[in-house]
Amino acid sequence: MGPQAVYQDDNARPHRARVVNDFLQQSGVNRMEWPACSPDLNPIENLWDELDRKVRSNHPPPRDVQHLYRMLQAEWQALPQRIFTTLVNSMRTRCVECQNSQGGYTHY
Repeated sequence: MGPQAVYQDDNARPHRARVVNDFLQQSGVNRMEWPACSPDLNPIENLWDELDRKVRSNHPPPRDVQHLYRMLQAEWQALPQRIFTTLVNSMRTRCVECQNSQGGYTHY
């Protein structure tokens, strides 16, 4: 990531656990301050959802963590470029909708 990288999370409890905080601090990772109830505009959430659906559709399910890791890598590599392009191109609309709702709910 490099020395100028800044970590952004959505303030979910797993991201704010002591073990995570300790790791980030020990690793010298800068964390972006982010309001606790802010709208989630991060398109990566859509990609995680897509990966989850792809992995769950595999039969049989993963046998163990290593198998899950390999499945996730394979599914990530198989994601069509159009998904990434669509998500990037949606950012302007996401931001406008967030602004129009004054930081409240958006359909994203």
